[in-house]
Amino acid sequence: MERQYKHLHKNLFGMGAVLFCFLLLLPFLRLLPVGAQLSTVTDANVDEFEPRIRLFFESLKRGNSSSAFEQLLSGSPLGTSESITQSNAFRSRVDDLQTQFGNIFTWEKLETTKRIGSNIALVRYVLMYENYPVVWTFMFYRKPLPASGLAGPTPNPPWVLVDLYFDTDMKNLL
Repeated sequence: MERQYKHLHKNLFGMGAVLFCFLLLLPFLRLLPVGAQLSTVTDANVDEFEPRIRLFFESLKRGNSSSAFEQLLSGSPLGTSESITQSNAFRSRVDDLQTQFGNIFTWEKLETTKRIGSNIALVRYVLMYENYPVVWTFMFYRKPLPASGLAGPTPNPPWVLVDLYFDTDMKNLL
């Protein structure tokens, strides 16, 4: 009986040591990414749409909203013929901004690109008009990569604009 007790005591002591080490490591384990996906998608290409936004704002600044929207909505479901009526109403509201607030001076990115999962990115800019700032929000989507066992790198799908809106209520920035 005493021999079994010593054996049991040894096992409990060993388990206690393992548990103690685990508890010491627990705060560091929280720093590891949770649910990381195994794919070839990299964060390096998340800003590939930034030049499109810059071109959009430059065209708006020159007063050419038709060209601005044509470039920005290229390849987007927002640029399809089904959404052209909504798009024309939106363009009209954008043209009214310049009438209401004056010429565009400059723009700046408000924050780093927000990632929502691996395939949705949200970016916000403030467009500085002569008399008032306007916040623009762009939402991009990237088709997920198929889970395949093929060897070699898979090219990353392009980011596509799926939502676009502006806001003149600065309280929404808080």
